[in-house]
Amino acid sequence: MVLVIMLCVSTQIYAQMRPQDLGRDFLVRLVMKDTTEFYGLVLQRPVPDRILFQTRYGRLEIPMQDIDYAIDYRFNFVLRDEITQSVSKNVVDAERHHLNRYLSQQKAEYYSIVHTNTHDDFRGNRYLFDDTAHVILSTDWGELYFTYPNVSSIENYSGNNDRKKDFYTTAYLSVKDLRASQGFITPTAIPFGAGNNFLSDYLFGGLQMNLAPTNWLSTNFGGVFLPLKNNVIVATAGLKVTPYESELWHIAVGGQGLYSEVVKTTKLGLAYGAVTYGTWDANLTMLAGLTWKNEADSTGLRYTKQDNLIAINGSKRVGENLKFTIELFFISNFDIVPVLASIRYFDNDLTVDVGVVFSLYKSGGTQTSKTLGDYVFGAADFPIIPVISGSYHF
Repeated sequence: MVLVIMLCVSTQIYAQMRPQDLGRDFLVRLVMKDTTEFYGLVLQRPVPDRILFQTRYGRLEIPMQDIDYAIDYRFNFVLRDEITQSVSKNVVDAERHHLNRYLSQQKAEYYSIVHTNTHDDFRGNRYLFDDTAHVILSTDWGELYFTYPNVSSIENYSGNNDRKKDFYTTAYLSVKDLRASQGFITPTAIPFGAGNNFLSDYLFGGLQMNLAPTNWLSTNFGGVFLPLKNNVIVATAGLKVTPYESELWHIAVGGQGLYSEVVKTTKLGLAYGAVTYGTWDANLTMLAGLTWKNEADSTGLRYTKQDNLIAINGSKRVGENLKFTIELFFISNFDIVPVLASIRYFDNDLTVDVGVVFSLYKSGGTQTSKTLGDYVFGAADFPIIPVISGSYHF
């Protein structure tokens, strides 16, 4: 134990550098006497008592007396490349948006601390403008330029010891996922919203029309007909009612039916209740339902089955126009748990979902249990099934 502690202490001492030991092209994290810390490259020492220092967000001229110590990252070549690329992007962004024009704006009389997503902290006076895309900070050593995605939070944002965490661009705020009423397959308890009518396609259900005459009532119907040698007919219809909704909680009940004639004649039915916690851009849904399945083959032999279903659906916005969703389906008398992971691209009138379905095994299930490929294609060589869906809103 003593040896481990000595090694840790010696490593820490080796990693720390005195300000006067900094040289050209050193990659370091500066720890300042005002308690802020940030990464960057030493460009040069124009005079013995100060350095020119390149951060991701701008170039600073720093007196040695303001530096407490530096942490050596000279041999972290991945970090060096990332910082170099970030510097180039920052310069291009500042020039493209003509950010220098904001330097004539008034600066806040109070100090703020900008925390970035790259674990940098900067202290200075914020320029008082709002273009819904950038922050400019005047430090004691120079100006720094940040885009909203760079910023994690700003302490003392308005001079009242407040902390601002949400920095969204105009484009980020102007788009919404109008299909938040469901994941790829799983209905959530979030309603369509009155007037949110759209066409969608589930693959297996064909083309569907979805209508929302009120905020609490929505319905869908549709299908597909392919005049092949053996006609392919699929028809589906459903209804969802949301009797209770608050800012974060939603409760819904509904049902969905499907009729298909492919190789067999199959009738499927689902009655369910769902509870969703969250908003359209981040939510968790628990759905419980009862399913019925009735099949008849070409000989007229009929088969009827009834199962209980529990589905869990979690969705999270991960970008300006992207949303990640994962869905798990627990079905009674079924040895596997189908899992569907998908990414949704959304705009104000369009969504596109791309995902994969794979199998997990229930407790007591074995590796010899059928995979989804066995059930869907009759082939065990398809353990992962790609899926795609979309909708157009009008």
